[in-house]
Amino acid sequence: METKPNRLEPIPAKRYFTVDELCRLADISEEQFIHWQHTNGVIIGYGGQHYTRSDVIKVRQLRWSFMPYIDPFTRNERDMYGNPAIDAVETRQHIQSVIDQLNNTLAK
Repeated sequence: METKPNRLEPIPAKRYFTVDELCRLADISEEQFIHWQHTNGVIIGYGGQHYTRSDVIKVRQLRWSFMPYIDPFTRNERDMYGNPAIDAVETRQHIQSVIDQLNNTLAK
């Protein structure tokens, strides 16, 4: 089965966008965007919550440069409460805890 490249949704006809909208339209997370700006010393737009259509286009063109800022395990996803998803280390610790509990139970 062949995978299709991610298609970005069309940019709505509006003058200003929030950081949430900018990131959604570029298919990146806010964390990626903020970390990328900080690491590269680049500020896109006026900062804050106001981004123009040209800022959205710029970020969409640069979106592949944001990939190193993605956690490969969680893909920077959030849970239903807006908290960062569990990462690989936390998962490993939780699994180890369950294994230890099972070993203790079976040893009795």
